[in-house]
Parts: sequence; structure tokens; C-alpha cells
Amino acid sequence: MSTGTAEPHDSAAGTDHAGAESVPTTPTSPSSQPAAAAPAGAPAAGGASDHPARPAEGQPAPGLGDLRTLGAWMSIRGLLGVVFGLAMVFWPREQLGSPANLGIPVATVDNLLIAYLAAAGVLVLVHGLRTHTDLRTPLLGEAVVVVPALAFLFLAESSAQLRAAVAVWAVLHGLLELWIWRQQRGMRMRSDFAISGAVHLALGVIVLAASSMGALSVFGFTGAAALIVGVFFLVGGYSRRSLARQRAAEEEASV
Repeated sequence: MSTGTAEPHDSAAGTDHAGAESVPTTPTSPSSQPAAAAPAGAPAAGGASDHPARPAEGQPAPGLGDLRTLGAWMSIRGLLGVVFGLAMVFWPREQLGSPANLGIPVATVDNLLIAYLAAAGVLVLVHGLRTHTDLRTPLLGEAVVVVPALAFLFLAESSAQLRAAVAVWAVLHGLLELWIWRQQRGMRMRSDFAISGAVHLALGVIVLAASSMGALSVFGFTGAAALIVGVFFLVGGYSRRSLARQRAAEEEASV
């Protein structure tokens, strides 16, 4: 006879008091269990934090010093290119037969190119020796390729020899600038080196292909290339130094 009350079930044993077998419960996997709340500020389990670690107090952001240094050296190289380009524009020409026929002696162009390439070689050499990034090898390479160009220029006595010296230097220098551009992939403002590489390669091809080019034309094309690259390097150097100052201010504010 029923008493009207239900007998309690034993949840631990998994069977009721009448001995009937209960349906087993499927155990849940660890991945389906809710994760415990992590302490505030702790990184998520199994992965890195969504935010990079803050640099120690007083320490610059990673790459900040390299960015500032690269900007300074680019500005100096750009200034040299602009000065040489302006010298090309305002250098006095000699009248050859008629006012429409102007020229510059081979010796004058030779000396101006030697001065420009020697100064450019010293700049990239010092920059390469002082940097410890991936730019070190191509920068030292740019300093090395100046040596054969200077040797050819010291021996040059004709327009054809000037063309050969400039062409060899411009092509090798352009390839090294493109190497730097490739190494800078993923970084902002790397197009300056691509433009420089393309301009120098174009200079080398033009000077080498024009077999009738005189000393004035060699001087003009070389100065124009230096002026174009110099302007881009001045702008790029200023932009990098401005970005370095901005990042430094952000780091100081976040400490």
C-alpha cells in the first residue's frame, strides 16, 4: 500500500533504493568545463597576452634608437644629394662655339664626381659600422662599391670612361638599396629605399646605353638622380625622427 511519499534517491551511487539501475551520466571533458576566472591583468591560458609587454621604466621602446639613428643618417645623406644636385644645376657651363652649345670639361666633372662619391662612401661606411641591425651588410656593401668607381674616375680621361665609372657604381648601388628595401618589409616608410634603388638603376642603364653622351650629360643625369634621392631621403629622415619622438613620448606617458 502506497504511503504517498516518494523514497529518496542516492545520487552518489547512481541507483535508487529499490535496486533499479539508473542511467549513467556521460562525464564531461575538461575542455567543456567552464574556465576559472583569471586574475585581472593575467594573460589568457595557452597563449600570449594580447598586448606586448611594457618596457622597463627608463628603457626606450624596441627599435626606437635604431629608428632615430636611421632617420639622422638618411637626413645627412639626403642633404649631400641635394647639395650635389644643386651644384649640378648652378655650375657654370662653357660655351663651345655658340651660345646653344655648352659643355663642361671632363676633368671638372671627374673631380666633382670623385668628391660626391667619396663623401657618400664615407657616410654609408660610418653608418654601417655603427649600426647593428640587418642594414649593416648592405650599407658596408654600398661603401665597398664606391672603391672601384673612384678608381675608374681617377683614371678617367674621356666621357666614355666617366660613363663606365658612373654606370658601374649606380647599378651596384641601386641593387644594394633594393636589398635594404627588401629587408625593411613589414616596416613603415620603407619605400624611400625602393625609390632610391630604382633611380640609381635607371641612372646606370641610361648612362651605359647612351654611347654618345658627353661629360655635361653624365654630370646632369648623375646630379638629377642625386637630387631626387636626396629629397626623398630628407623627407624620409625627418619622418623617421618625428616617429621616434612620437613613440618616445608615448612610452613616457604609458610608464
